[in-house]
Amino acid sequence: MAFDSNLGSILPHMRRGLKYLGVVGLYFSLIMGQAAQWEDTDWEIIPQREGAFAYSPTSNITVAYDGVMIKIREAQLGPASIMADRVTVDGDSGELLAEGNITMHQSGLVWRGEFLQYNIQTRQIRTSSFRAGKSPFVMSSGSIQSDPATGAYLMEDAMVSTDDDQQPALKAEVGSLSVRDREEVTMRNTRLMAGKTPFFYIPFLRATQGESSSAYQFTPGYRSRYGLFLLNEYELNLNPQLSATFNLDYRTARGLAGGPDLEYDFGPELGSGTFESYFMSDREKIPDPANFASSKEDWLNPNRYRFGWFHQATLRPNLTAKAAFQKLSDPLMNRDFFESFHRQNTQPRSYVEINQQWRNAALSIVAQPQLNTFFNRVERLPEIKLTGLRQQLGNSPFFYESETTAGYFARNFRYERGRSFEAARLDTFHQILMPRTYAGWLTLTPKLGGRYGYYSNTLSSDPVQDHREAKRYVFHAGTEISTKLSRVDADFRSSWLDADGLRHVLMPSIQYVFVPEPNARPTALPQFDYEMPTLMMLPVDFPAFNAIDAVDARNVMRVGLRNLFQTKRGDERQVDSLMDWNVFADWRLDPEPGQGALADFTSDLHVQPREWWSLQSIARYSLEESALRVADQGITFLPNNVWSMKLGHMYVRDDPEYWGEENSTPWGTGNNALYSRLYYRINENWGARLNQHYEASDGRLEEHAYTLYRDFRSFTGAFDLRMRNPRGGQEKDITLSVMLSMKAFPQFGLGDDVNKPSSFYDSK
Repeated sequence: MAFDSNLGSILPHMRRGLKYLGVVGLYFSLIMGQAAQWEDTDWEIIPQREGAFAYSPTSNITVAYDGVMIKIREAQLGPASIMADRVTVDGDSGELLAEGNITMHQSGLVWRGEFLQYNIQTRQIRTSSFRAGKSPFVMSSGSIQSDPATGAYLMEDAMVSTDDDQQPALKAEVGSLSVRDREEVTMRNTRLMAGKTPFFYIPFLRATQGESSSAYQFTPGYRSRYGLFLLNEYELNLNPQLSATFNLDYRTARGLAGGPDLEYDFGPELGSGTFESYFMSDREKIPDPANFASSKEDWLNPNRYRFGWFHQATLRPNLTAKAAFQKLSDPLMNRDFFESFHRQNTQPRSYVEINQQWRNAALSIVAQPQLNTFFNRVERLPEIKLTGLRQQLGNSPFFYESETTAGYFARNFRYERGRSFEAARLDTFHQILMPRTYAGWLTLTPKLGGRYGYYSNTLSSDPVQDHREAKRYVFHAGTEISTKLSRVDADFRSSWLDADGLRHVLMPSIQYVFVPEPNARPTALPQFDYEMPTLMMLPVDFPAFNAIDAVDARNVMRVGLRNLFQTKRGDERQVDSLMDWNVFADWRLDPEPGQGALADFTSDLHVQPREWWSLQSIARYSLEESALRVADQGITFLPNNVWSMKLGHMYVRDDPEYWGEENSTPWGTGNNALYSRLYYRINENWGARLNQHYEASDGRLEEHAYTLYRDFRSFTGAFDLRMRNPRGGQEKDITLSVMLSMKAFPQFGLGDDVNKPSSFYDSK
């Protein structure tokens, strides 16, 4: 997997540097201009040798020589000083001429040159070649000229780098550079240079201070499934409301690929959003997942693409709209070329959603079509939801809440591996609550409610019978009991824990839900909102339990206990958590055949003995089978800026019956993985990182990556080696990549490695 290579990020850094360096002419303009006005600037010429000063009353010309200092006291920019061998000032024309070994200091800026001509009255400036710098940037130019009519300053044959050397290792050579209105910088004929070798050319570039300017990134490397590759990304800000990014990638084994992206922001009412595109003619033949089990050779279309659009707007207060669409050429497009995005969202969805909020209610309208037929998807065409937020009924002790949905739904299975179905559905839920607090510490909330459902079509073993209507009635009752107990030990002290005082908070709770058997069981109803496998236990109460079509008989009590230990830490003695441990389990009062009385037990633990290291552990244990179902634990160390480490373990029990035959969870049907992440700064110039992912169930080192960092004078470099040995019959994958990045600061930036940078809508 390749790095986000940022050698081309010289451009955004250049913009930041130009804020200080490209405005050299502006420094002169402001300093000298303010001096001419005598308003908030005071300046004087001081000869460094007694007698090296001459003034002619006739010509009104002052000459200082043999070393001259000009001291300037400027209110806005701060004090400045200019040293030169010789200075001539014409009092009538306002012409100032400085010659020989010129050095200017102001606000950390250092400017050196041999010739400076400045007119105090017209603010015209002209210089010979010069060199300037303000850490960490240096700049040189053949000349500076000003245009009083436009207020612009023009520099010819400019150079910008972070390497303060006569021969920078990495730099930008600019044919002409202009600064206008103190903010706008325009560069023409810019060449990015590695030593004396140009590697990228930009004919035109404009940057405005305070705005995100144009930028270029590229990622070179080798990957076994790609061959040699070079991924290019050029961002151009067209105006404050619109920017464009152009992607042009080449992979020797796959061919040329790319496409434009747009990002816009037209204000809250018109909205903001992104459009992304990517297309290619793939050289490699890819088997179609629909025919993996087929004996015939069937390949995906080589013309592969990815189009997406995301938009959101606030039409008026409390009224928002969202729209998201993504169209893919095939189910493997994101996996093959946008791997980081694919890991987060294996089946991206498309939708249009409108939300209206009131004080006690909310209304949403969602349309969710299926644009990619090769994914399992529930279409909502559309779905309308009206939510009645919890509110008190007059002055009574009762509270009321509701949720009503209506729409037309279709569940489509990919590659016809399941029988698709569709139906209109109306579901309405209503509930009365009576929360009460007793003795100031015990909270009791009894609940009573019901729901009604209508389905235009039902399911049966005979497809002919699917067109029958169905009506479902569900009633439920329950209660929540909770309390909060605490004790404070103000005298507790521990240097090892960095603890000042200790507070223990104990929060036991009980949730009880009773649902008699509905007149229509889930097996007889189309499943549009259904229970999905999850590592964590689902809620038991209504309406948090929102798998509408899966509602069935239930008689369950969930018992929980949360322990919270807190202390004061840091110089400001802020409250911090030492330990937060939440445990709960379900007790089935009326178990189904084959079920026991006790269901799974869940533990969620977070321990932070010090601010710089912590322990997290989540476990789910089957009390029926006396077996661990899920475990995820890790320990993180962040002691300083020299090293950091994370060690972890993820276990998911191999249980196809529980997880489903289609293996629909992202964790698979079995997992016993050990992982480690280590970063170490060897010295000021070298750093290293190690990532490993080991599958203990079959002794497979599934993924390991090694990265070596080097700090050069003007840039940082990194070499990355990544090897994968995946499951599922996929071939081994090896990636070699090199990262070079112009730096604004002399520190390493440790980020996530990604195959291709992606900011698609589902990540927002």
